[in-house]
Amino acid sequence: MNWRTVLRTAGVLSVLCGLTAALQAQEATNAPFRRINAGNFRPIFAAGVPTGGLPVASFLLAAQPVTNAEFQRFVTTNPAWRRSRVPKVAADALYLRHWAGDLVLGPNAPPDAPVVNVSWFAATAYAQWMGARLPTTAEWELAASRFRRITGGDPARMSAQVLAWYSTAPQHTVSPVGQGVRSDEGVTDLHGVVWEWVEDFNAVVTSGESRGDSGPDAGLFCAGGAALTADPSDYAAFMRYALRGSLRASYALATLGFRVARDLPTDHSASTR
Repeated sequence: MNWRTVLRTAGVLSVLCGLTAALQAQEATNAPFRRINAGNFRPIFAAGVPTGGLPVASFLLAAQPVTNAEFQRFVTTNPAWRRSRVPKVAADALYLRHWAGDLVLGPNAPPDAPVVNVSWFAATAYAQWMGARLPTTAEWELAASRFRRITGGDPARMSAQVLAWYSTAPQHTVSPVGQGVRSDEGVTDLHGVVWEWVEDFNAVVTSGESRGDSGPDAGLFCAGGAALTADPSDYAAFMRYALRGSLRASYALATLGFRVARDLPTDHSASTR
């Protein structure tokens, strides 16, 4: 066997191993996906944004947030992401603090409850492990706006309803996923369960005053006032943007979890697994 044959064989084996790992990860999570149809996303800050908003292509979004049990399987398979081993630069001291141990969930982390106290780095690593990614802000916001059956398409009613859902959030961090409100496209727990990481969480417009200092944070984009917002009355959207603007990728919060997304297959089939 010459060296070219050896390299080709090694390459094939590497690809097969990679596919096997991805399939095992997907089987371990058992998370169904829902197709989110294309639409327009209107950012909270309207400067430079077309009147109709920004176009967002169709994509797949996990129907539920990632659970403690699913994340437990991830850290079991990937020891570098266990609580005692994760680098400080990738997760702060609060990372998985509600678990009883590295691989033990305990009473404060029911297996079917959404995992929280995870950093953006850890959430991104989990998504890559299962052959997925985090949704972008635009994708998440688009999916989280699709509640016409409940709100009748009334923006004011939607905003009020979301605020009502948010008021119950703390008690749901230990409740099973899938019990929250369901969107028109079959995605649950988008509001009123846990906050969720997005891929571009730090691409946020905030002001220095929102954090009590005298100038904009150097790690974020500069700010405008409420006069530049698309809808100053959408307080729920302000809450989400304020949270994202306060985050760093290593932060772990007791009310912050995540779900994963995928691009549609190239043939745009309706696969949802």
